[in-house]
Amino acid sequence: MAQELDNKQKKEWAKLLFLTTDLTQAEIATKVGVSRITVVRWAKEWEGLKLNFLQTREARIKSTLMQLNELDESIAAREQGARYPTAKEADIRRKLTADLEALEQEASVRDIVNVSRGILDYIRGLDLEKAKILSDYFDSYIQERLKWVK
Repeated sequence: MAQELDNKQKKEWAKLLFLTTDLTQAEIATKVGVSRITVVRWAKEWEGLKLNFLQTREARIKSTLMQLNELDESIAAREQGARYPTAKEADIRRKLTADLEALEQEASVRDIVNVSRGILDYIRGLDLEKAKILSDYFDSYIQERLKWVK
């Protein structure tokens, strides 16, 4: 039997739905199992995230690679004998490298939501009833993934 989501997991799921779908706050509340007022309160925290959330993983990888390249070019431009990173630069390099590694790992819940939405949009055009059934499966799978994140 599936275990219930705790409030933190519900909030994360609602956040993903808010950022990646066109559902109303009432529809999100129903899907997640909280009140509409709760989603309204949470959504005030998430408004500023919408623009950041629109950036794809590929765009984030490209941006991080450009930052890493710029750091390396800056270090390489120094005079001979001084072409090594400072402690701060080495720390930045480690963080950028870790970010790249994380971006290249297993799909995040956000990625799963985005792919699920694309598949559902496609199926909805072919067979609305099957799309509704598939939507329930995706919702269940995403709830399970959110438990893993905990």
